[in-house]
Amino acid sequence: MMNSESRITNHELRITNHELRITDNELRMMNNELRITDHESSIQNLKSKIQNPRYRLTFATRRTLAYVSVLELGKVWERTLRRAGIPLQYSQGYNPRPRMHFAAPLPVGCGCEADLLDVWLETPMAPEAMRAALADALPPDLSVGDICAVAENEPALSEQLRAAEYRVWLRDVERDALRSAVAAFLDATVLPLAKRGRKYRGKTYDLRPLVETLCLEDAPAPWVGLWMRLSARPGATGRPDEVLKALGLTDVVCRCTRTRLIM
Repeated sequence: MMNSESRITNHELRITNHELRITDNELRMMNNELRITDHESSIQNLKSKIQNPRYRLTFATRRTLAYVSVLELGKVWERTLRRAGIPLQYSQGYNPRPRMHFAAPLPVGCGCEADLLDVWLETPMAPEAMRAALADALPPDLSVGDICAVAENEPALSEQLRAAEYRVWLRDVERDALRSAVAAFLDATVLPLAKRGRKYRGKTYDLRPLVETLCLEDAPAPWVGLWMRLSARPGATGRPDEVLKALGLTDVVCRCTRTRLIM
């Protein structure tokens, strides 16, 4: 009787061990499938980057290029990239345009020190090779500081932008008078200004919440320096010329430079 029970127990143990081995095999197969899936995902991501190479250029403008519109600046960049032999990717349709996106348009009359431009290429290109190709193609008042590859699925620059910093040099302005005007500006809770454009005629907006920081800074004589950080979010973008208008400095001779974009 005991031998019979022992044989049954041994048989049950063998069945249990067999089931465990099957379970282990199933787990190994599942892990293999997961590794294959991860590998396929990595390959797909790599293919996406290769098929749609996207590069980010950090650039500066000065003198004559500070006085062109964003559309004209886009044309300058298109001619420069084509002259450099960069394989630009173009949109489809009757009027194909190169795929290029600025982080934010520059106010006319304002230069920049570190603005951002995303470009898409037909074929991948090493950033160092792109920089070398651009070296002899850039016009005198345009320079490139950095070039890097970015993911194709990264949000547009304009969607990532949060604020912009500006340096403004003013002539024929008393430093003490400017300091008083800045203090009054910062003390204000509301600063209504007329909206731009014919369709907004008669409408106003509040400039004050769009100015995050405003202060005096050093500048070479005979200039007086002003530094500001303005909101640059969609639907809530401050303009340096509007700040000067609110300070009563519309007709003052000035030099404006956007020094940094904050993402």
